[in-house]
Amino acid sequence: MKPTLLIFDLDDTLVHSRMDFVTLGRWMRERIMEKNITELSAGELSTMSVSQMLKLVDDFDRAKGTSHGQELWEKVEETEYQGMMQATVEQGVDEVLQKLRERGFILAVLTNNSRKTADTVLQRFGLLDFFDEVVTRDEVEELKPHPAGLSFIKNRYAARVSEIYYIGDNWIDGEAARAAGVPFIGFNLRGKKEVPMVAHVSKLEELLDFFPQVSLPG
Repeated sequence: MKPTLLIFDLDDTLVHSRMDFVTLGRWMRERIMEKNITELSAGELSTMSVSQMLKLVDDFDRAKGTSHGQELWEKVEETEYQGMMQATVEQGVDEVLQKLRERGFILAVLTNNSRKTADTVLQRFGLLDFFDEVVTRDEVEELKPHPAGLSFIKNRYAARVSEIYYIGDNWIDGEAARAAGVPFIGFNLRGKKEVPMVAHVSKLEELLDFFPQVSLPG
């Protein structure tokens, strides 16, 4: 029997950063409006995630030959790194990951964070060695809610695993999973949009009940 692959989101799933997404999103909307990058209203922009606004600006830059995105990306990287340096770890996550590994599950991370940020925070809390794969925005062309990251991992492990699940806290995680054809497990799910889920947990240790079986490598 082939093992099961469990893919985890990072921020607000494995760890909790102090990233101020509200202030960052407001700043990004103001910059986008100031530069006349889109005909969308501020209200319409307010329904978009940070990653969606970044894509909007990147697409504009490619079409117009401009470089407005550089300022926004630098602000995002500064904000996320500062936030992650103040991060706390989800209670009991190391024990849950250890037990899942002992049961034979393959574990991975998919995050919209940068490689530098992801590796730094995972190493800081002693979690990096639990994972066979960590995929960040530096390895994919499109950010969640686009399914590129999940599709990348899915294709990479398709021949090695029997099932794949994605665990995350936000609607963009669920939307990425839906688009990639990967079952989604919500973790204290937040966000404005409803997404299909096979389960919802409020504590990561509940995954041990959802996956009681031993996932033996084939």
